[in-house]
Amino acid sequence: MANRSSTIDQERVARLVGSPEQLVNVERLMREDGSARGTSILAIRNPQGFSFDVLIDRALDIGWAEARGLPLAWRAIQGPAASTRYEPEGNGWTRTFSGGLLTTCGLRATGAPSTVDGTHFGLHGRIGHIPAQNVHWQFIDHHGEPCIEITGQVIEGGLGETPLILTRRIVANTVQPWLSVQDTVTNAGFETTGHMFRHHFNLGYPLVGPASSVTTNATLIGTRDPHPEPLPQFPWKVEVAQNPTAEFVGYCKPNGIETRTTVTDANGNRLEIEQKNEEWPWLILWRDASPGVNVLGVEPSTSKDAGRAQAELDKEVINLAPGQSREYRTDLSLSTF
Repeated sequence: MANRSSTIDQERVARLVGSPEQLVNVERLMREDGSARGTSILAIRNPQGFSFDVLIDRALDIGWAEARGLPLAWRAIQGPAASTRYEPEGNGWTRTFSGGLLTTCGLRATGAPSTVDGTHFGLHGRIGHIPAQNVHWQFIDHHGEPCIEITGQVIEGGLGETPLILTRRIVANTVQPWLSVQDTVTNAGFETTGHMFRHHFNLGYPLVGPASSVTTNATLIGTRDPHPEPLPQFPWKVEVAQNPTAEFVGYCKPNGIETRTTVTDANGNRLEIEQKNEEWPWLILWRDASPGVNVLGVEPSTSKDAGRAQAELDKEVINLAPGQSREYRTDLSLSTF
């Protein structure tokens, strides 16, 4: 429902500015350096909310991001890369994984590489390396609040392959730090096909640093790799390692209607990530605390991390009938102190 006071505030602000872009700037730019040369981005500079780069070349994923002056997104040392540099075999995905706030995984496989009936599914699938089309942005009123909306489509398909279409909508509030990623995946073919999906949020320093902690109302039930020590308890302190350390991948089972996962830094800044449990049956927490890495992944997911072959055995692959769609949504909000 629209909030009356918010509507009044919008009317007041409209009288005080020449254009909404006086307060929020959106530019379509092309990178000219390094491995990302020739790729297009939407650069959104939104001082009262989330500022971020939308990667048009990479499924409308979100690269660099900050809110209220706090950097949020982790970035790999190799930096951003064009989708044309994608290496689909095995773990080649990691060579063009630059981090950023959001990396999309799927649409047919997530997790470890595997082969099923002669078809190879590389690490985390192909969708995050497919350029978007029909990209559009506009200012909108969203529940009485001024927001920016970015929309587009990403098509994963090939000759003889049932096409899957990702329709993405990103909504960013322009008066407070709130961001929503809303996805619809549709089987656009004529045969039932398997589907897997994940929102891979990558958080880094200063949000992730000494004395930072993670809390969630999901239940940590196990890990991807053998874990000799007791499982972490929430709040989970994510201290930075002094020496190289093995990565941690934890499997969390959601409870109730929605899961809220909060990362709090030493200064009390809090980033909350909310997922609807009907859409996302798993929450995966990924942590690499190694010096020079220091990344925390918060990952709403349709499956665990073992890949397509194991997901079929575990009945975690979603079968989409012709014309059938499935919706996903993840919301982020930041409280700063």
